[in-house]
Amino acid sequence: MRFTLFIIGGDRMNVPFFNYKARYEKDKEKIKELVYQVGTSDQFILKEHVAELEEKICAYTGAKHAIATSNGTSALTIILKAMGVGPGVDVLTPAFSFISTASAIALLGGRPVFVDVAPTTGMIDLVDLERKITPLSRVIIPTHLFSVMADMTAINEVAKRHNLLVLEDSAVALGARMNDTMAGMLGDAGLYSFFPAKPLGGIGDGAIIVTNDPKLARLCRMFRNHGQDGITRFLHHHIGYNHRMDETTAAYLAYKLERYSQMLERRAQIGNSYNEAFKGLLPHLEIVNDTSYERVYYTYVLQAERRDDLRVFLSEKGIETQIYYPRALPLQPAFAYLGHQEGDFPNAERISKRVIALPLYAEMPDEHVEYVKQAVITAPAVSSYV
Repeated sequence: MRFTLFIIGGDRMNVPFFNYKARYEKDKEKIKELVYQVGTSDQFILKEHVAELEEKICAYTGAKHAIATSNGTSALTIILKAMGVGPGVDVLTPAFSFISTASAIALLGGRPVFVDVAPTTGMIDLVDLERKITPLSRVIIPTHLFSVMADMTAINEVAKRHNLLVLEDSAVALGARMNDTMAGMLGDAGLYSFFPAKPLGGIGDGAIIVTNDPKLARLCRMFRNHGQDGITRFLHHHIGYNHRMDETTAAYLAYKLERYSQMLERRAQIGNSYNEAFKGLLPHLEIVNDTSYERVYYTYVLQAERRDDLRVFLSEKGIETQIYYPRALPLQPAFAYLGHQEGDFPNAERISKRVIALPLYAEMPDEHVEYVKQAVITAPAVSSYV
């Protein structure tokens, strides 16, 4: 493969991890139009634009029901409550993930039961999963991270044997497919996040729940809006939340969904270019290049033996990186009450010390992609080993 040798020539670029201005620049007039349209419509929350987005997500994913919410954490909370999570209920969740996957369980009074992850993919480990199941277990939350998908076929088999529900945390995986089924539709319920940096990023926070179960869907709709059924106002069937999506957010997402496939194609082009460039750097730089499913590239995460040295080198070259995630969830201070110690989740702990995320977004220019590739390949933290 041919690279432009920016670094060897001494040139320095500034490569942001994410460029919000580039993402929204071309949509600025449309955003102004939508804000004005909603502002003069007297319809601000859970109205026609939200309904339109829900219909479009159903059509795109094949879901029978879609329930728009205020953010990904609220979506998790709503689904878990609808699944009966509360005091005395255990939920199995990965030890390596974003905190909301576990905090939503705890906020409902349930107990997060952390499961270690596979050492290369960071996906929930099937052996440890089965080992952690008890009579108190009710739900499994497999999480798709970055551009990697959990083995939903095997997880569903475990769930079926133990009569458990599966909540698929597909927050970053809208558009990914496994066995011709959309991510989010492989369990009893799933969700997609529309946080601005996500593949289908909004102009604020937001998320959507998907399911084929009409009972779950009905409960989720009520829980997002103070327990109301959407028919009789101020009649509250349950204690619910104010986790509603606003009309401006929904309108923009519905508009943006029309060109989502082109955005995913560009992300895949960058991700595959990284894969090709880095495939010869094992074992000191690990990549996951699983072709058994149709993936969506959200962030491009490597495992590096000398992660901190690599990050310093890239920063000196003007390349911004991020660490997803620097500490395994069971060792976060927020979960100290569960009594976990270092060494309890060896794979999650090892991964947290090795992961580094490189810039990847649909608007990223080719010259930045080439610059990042060449920087990684020539970094002393990598090249000194090969």
